[in-house]
Amino acid sequence: MATIGILLGTMVLLAVALVVKVLWRPYSRTEHAEGLRLEEKARREVRANRSQYGSHFVHNAVVPPRSDRRP
Repeated sequence: MATIGILLGTMVLLAVALVVKVLWRPYSRTEHAEGLRLEEKARREVRANRSQYGSHFVHNAVVPPRSDRRP
């Protein structure tokens, strides 16, 4: 009798673990998709800023002035 209980309990735990795994997957996908959507939005904003103001407002790189002689 105890053996049957242990087997049934193990089967129930495995079934619950499987259901949780299957149901959890869509939520992680939506979080991933949301992150990708935010990343793409940030890229679009950077492109818009570059085209509107020029690239020197987008980053803090110091570009030395060119000399009079051009290569």
